[in-house]
Amino acid sequence: MGFGDRLKELREEKGITQKELGRIVNISDRVIGYYEANNKFPKDEYVLKKLADFFDVSIDYLVDRTSNRKSLDGFIAESASAYGIYLNDLPEEAIKRIKEYVELMRLKYNKGNKVEK
Repeated sequence: MGFGDRLKELREEKGITQKELGRIVNISDRVIGYYEANNKFPKDEYVLKKLADFFDVSIDYLVDRTSNRKSLDGFIAESASAYGIYLNDLPEEAIKRIKEYVELMRLKYNKGNKVEK
């Protein structure tokens, strides 16, 4: 799967047309079509960022460098340097468990969402 395949998959999941997506990221539907056919790749990082933000995925996922939709650094990035938390040397299973634990903490401490003890 390449960038274009991933882009098409995400667009179809959202149920929008190439024209609608083009309007959202401020490029033509024709260019979206070129991307989805794997005939072109965005030259401007702004376009990649807009696409990733719109689909709520990491750029690595969008360009098919990972199967994780969200950046693993995303939920720890702000605290990584402050607390020395780095995930690069951990196996996938450990990263998965960390993500699950972080989600549990979000649920527990999010206002209005109480987790029973």
